[in-house]
Amino acid sequence: MKPEFYDSYWRSGLHAGGEWSHEEFDKVMGLLKGRKRVLDYGCGLGYSYQRLLTGCVDEYVGADVSEFALQDLKAKGLAGLAIGPQSRIMAEADSFDGATCIEVFEHLFDPLEAACEIYRVLQPGGVLVASVPNFGYHPWRLQALIRARVPSEPENPKVNFFNGVHIRYFNTSTFRRLLHDAGFSNISVYSFDNSSIWDVFLAFSYLGLISNWARKHLPSILHLRFLQVLMPCLFAYRIRAVAWKK
Repeated sequence: MKPEFYDSYWRSGLHAGGEWSHEEFDKVMGLLKGRKRVLDYGCGLGYSYQRLLTGCVDEYVGADVSEFALQDLKAKGLAGLAIGPQSRIMAEADSFDGATCIEVFEHLFDPLEAACEIYRVLQPGGVLVASVPNFGYHPWRLQALIRARVPSEPENPKVNFFNGVHIRYFNTSTFRRLLHDAGFSNISVYSFDNSSIWDVFLAFSYLGLISNWARKHLPSILHLRFLQVLMPCLFAYRIRAVAWKK
């Protein structure tokens, strides 16, 4: 990991996200509610869920490689841990009963190293809730087949098309394998987002405007979002895993 890269990532201000609703939070992180000590691996600036998570656990501890992110935790009065070389968390083994790692593994040079470290600091019976983008999502499959491209998501493609922030790619099977190889058991993978069948046009450059239009103007029923529940491997834009330490 290179701290200066992630400092720049957060300082850019390009990655701010809206806060989840209570319904979204309960769907994704409901298993963490009421836990005694929860680790947020790769917490960043705490967008989306940090406020809700801190309000439903006894102790929230953020961890990040970015000094800028750790300063943000301190300013909020929250506990923070530095992530060192080899994804090392400055914490003792078996010291958390819950952990989360949301949209982080796809940014890491060695995601297995990070998953193993999360496993190390979890207590037996502890649970991890994690999520990643799904490379198996139907428009990305089609884009890879037709255009030989991956959705690297550059920060500003008009300025620099090649600085994509995603450097690792997962589907439901490789995400499950990552956690299995780290030692986790009872691994379940679900859909994690409001996917749309209309997103298929994202595979065709400017035709992606059709997808954007559909999301803004078509009623929910026409997006066929039930498909992401039935077949997350193909129809989920993002996937969420729940995994346990024996």
